Amino acid sequence: MTRLERWLAARETLALWSILVVGFVFRLGWLFLRPEERLRPHESEMWRVAVAFARTGTLADAYRPGSGISSHVGPFNTILAGMVYRVFGVGTLPSELIMAVGAAAVAAALFWALYRVAAELGIPIVPRLAALAFLSLLPLNFYFEVVDFRIREAAFGAMIAAVGLLWLLRIDKACAAGVPLTMRWLAIFALLAAFAFLINPGLSLGLYAGIAIVALRHLAVRDWLPGVAVGLAALVVINGAWVIRNWEVYHRIMPSRGNFGLELAIGNHPAAVTPADARAVFNARMQAIHPAFGAGALARLKSYPSDVAYFDVVGAEAKAWIADHPGDFARLSLRHLRELYFPPAWQWNLYADSPARGVVVKQALKWAIAALGLAMLLVGLFERPRQWLFVAFALAFPTALYMIVQPTLRYRYVLEGLLVFLAAALVWRLVSVLVTRLAPARAA
Repeated sequence: MTRLERWLAARETLALWSILVVGFVFRLGWLFLRPEERLRPHESEMWRVAVAFARTGTLADAYRPGSGISSHVGPFNTILAGMVYRVFGVGTLPSELIMAVGAAAVAAALFWALYRVAAELGIPIVPRLAALAFLSLLPLNFYFEVVDFRIREAAFGAMIAAVGLLWLLRIDKACAAGVPLTMRWLAIFALLAAFAFLINPGLSLGLYAGIAIVALRHLAVRDWLPGVAVGLAALVVINGAWVIRNWEVYHRIMPSRGNFGLELAIGNHPAAVTPADARAVFNARMQAIHPAFGAGALARLKSYPSDVAYFDVVGAEAKAWIADHPGDFARLSLRHLRELYFPPAWQWNLYADSPARGVVVKQALKWAIAALGLAMLLVGLFERPRQWLFVAFALAFPTALYMIVQPTLRYRYVLEGLLVFLAAALVWRLVSVLVTRLAPARAA
C-alpha cells in the first residue's frame, strides 16, 4: 500500500461521507440555479400516472388525461409520488422539492453501494474514492438524477441492484469461509430480487442469476427445491398485489409492466435499419406508435379495450417483421448494443430542436468510461472469475433486454455507475504500472 493509500485508508469514512454529502448538496443547489425550469414537474408517462393516482387513486392516464387504466409503468414510484402530490399538491414547490430530495438521496445511496461493491472486489481505495467523487460531484447526470428521476425508477432500480450485488459478494465470501447458507438469507435476498423485478426486470434477472450461482456453490442438493420455493414465495409476497391488479384489469398474469411490445416496436422496424438521420427516424417512430407522443397513436390505442391490448398488437407487428427479417434484427440489436455503451450524439438531443450543451465532452467521457469499464470486467473475469461473475451478470442481463429495444441515455444510467468504478480501477492499474516502470529510469 502506497503512502497515499495509507493516508486515505486512515480517513476513509470521513472521505466517503464528505463526498456523498457534498454531492447531495450540489444536486439540490443545482436545482436552484434555474428553479423555473428544474423545479417544475418533469412530464412523462410516470408523472401522469402519479397525478392520476393523487387525484383518483388509480394508476391511469399515462398518455393523456382520460386515456384510461395503464400498465405502461410500474406501481412503486408512481404510487409514492402520487401520495406526495395528494398531500402537498400536484406540481407545487413543496412536492417537487420533497421528491428532489428523495431522488438525490437515492443517487447517494446508489453511489455508496457501488463504493462498497468496489471494496469487495478488491479495488484500491484511491480509484474507489476517485470514482465516487466523479459520480457525486460532476454534473454529468444531474438532470436525470434530481429532475427526471423524481418519479422515474432508473436510479432507484440501479440502487436496489447495487445493494443486491453487494449482498451477493458478501454472502458468497462468507459461505466460502465456512458460514452456512441458510434459508433465512435466501429469503431475505429473494425479497430484494423480487422487489427489483417490480422496478426493473433486467436488473432483477442479474440478481436471480447471481443467487442461483451462490446456491449451486453452497447449498446442498436436497435444499435446492426448498430454495426455489422460497424464491417463488418472495415473488408472490412482493409482486402479488400487482399481479392481482393486472389480472382484474387485463385478465392475464403480468408480474411486471405490460409495455414491452411497444418498446420492441419502437426499436425494430424497416426505417430503423439504414437511417440517414437516426434522430428523425426515432422521433417519427415515436409519433407513429407511441400514444404519449402522437395523436394518431393515441387514437389507435383508444380503439382497443386496453393499453395492453394495443401493446400486444404493435408487439406482434414487430415480431412478425423480425421473423421475416432476422438479419436486419441482428444488425439493429448490435447497433443498439453499441448505442447502449457508446451512445451517439443524437441521444443528447432526442426531442429538443436546440442542440444540447457540451455533447462532445459528455460523449467522450461516456465512451471512455464504457471502454475502460468493460476492459476491467474482462481483466476481473480472468483474474478472479468467482467474484467477477456476479459483476458480469449485473451488466449482462439488463444489456440483453435493452439491446433488442431502442436504448437511450436514461436506460444506460442503470449500468453507468458500475462502469465508472470499473473504469477507475483500470486507470489506477495502468497508472501504477507506468509509475513502477518509470521509477528505475528516474533512479538511474
